[in-house]
Amino acid sequence: MKKWILGLGLLLLVLAGCGNSKASEKELENLPNLSGETALILVHGTGGSTDTFDGFSDTFIKDYKLSNERIKLEVGTDGKLTYHGVFTKNAKHPIVQIGFEDSIDASIEQQTDWLRIAMQDLEKRYHLTTFDGVGHSNGGLVLSTYSQKYAKTTPTLERLVAMGAPYNDLGEEDNDGDLAFDDVPVTTPLLKIYEDNRAKMDSNLLVLSIAADIDDGSFSDDIVPVLSALGSRLIFKDTAKVYLESYYKGAEYDHRTMFANPDIQKKVAWFLYTYKGDKKEVELAHS
Repeated sequence: MKKWILGLGLLLLVLAGCGNSKASEKELENLPNLSGETALILVHGTGGSTDTFDGFSDTFIKDYKLSNERIKLEVGTDGKLTYHGVFTKNAKHPIVQIGFEDSIDASIEQQTDWLRIAMQDLEKRYHLTTFDGVGHSNGGLVLSTYSQKYAKTTPTLERLVAMGAPYNDLGEEDNDGDLAFDDVPVTTPLLKIYEDNRAKMDSNLLVLSIAADIDDGSFSDDIVPVLSALGSRLIFKDTAKVYLESYYKGAEYDHRTMFANPDIQKKVAWFLYTYKGDKKEVELAHS
C-alpha cells in the first residue's frame, strides 16, 4: 500500500512537470515551496530555445555545484506554458531555462510580457519571491525591459546579467567610439526608451553587463558593437545599486557562443553567488 501511494505521488509530480499553466490544485499541492531560494532564470536570444543554455547550466550544476536542479519552460505565442521537468524540495538555486516559441518576429516588449507570464506561474507553483536573470543578446534586452516594466512585482529581479545585449541596436556609425565613452554618437529609439524609463527600475538592482570584441578591427563581437552592448552604462550606471562591466577581447568571445566561454561563465558565477553587492559601486570596462 505504501509503495502504491509513493508511486502515485511521483506520478503527480511528473504530470505537474510536463503540463501547461493550468495545473490543478492537487498538482500544486505536490510541488515544493521554494520561497527560500533565489531562482536563476536564463533567457536566450533571437532564434534560441529552451535548450540554448544547456551547457551553461551544466557548468553551474556539475562543475561549480552552485545549483542542483534545472527545468525548462517554453512560452507559446498564445502565452501557454509547457514545463519540462519539475523541482523537488531539495532544489538549491534552481535554474529555469526559458524558451520563447517566437523569438525572431516577436518584439522585445512581447517577449518581456511572455516572461512575466512565466514568472507569475513559477511564483504560483513554487512560491518563488526572488530571482536572478541572465540573458544573452536580445535575452538581455528582455530582462532589462522586465527590470523597468515589472520592477514593482514579485518575484523580484535582484541581479541582472546581460551578455552582448544590443542596447543601441547594431549600426556601426551609431556606436563608433572607445571604452571611455560617456554617450553614443546616435541614440537609437531602443536606447532612448530605456533611458526614458530609468526611474522605473528598482534602485536595489545589481547589474553586470558583458561586452566582447573579437579583435578583427570591427570593435564588436561580430554582431553587436561594443558600445551598443555597453549602452547599458547609459541606463544602469546612475540608477542601479551596483553597475559593473566586463570587457573581453579575442576571437574566442564571438557573440554566438559567448555564454559558453569559460571566462564569461566564471565571471557570471562570481557576480551571482560570490559578489556581495552590499554597497554602491560602479566599475566600467577597460582594456
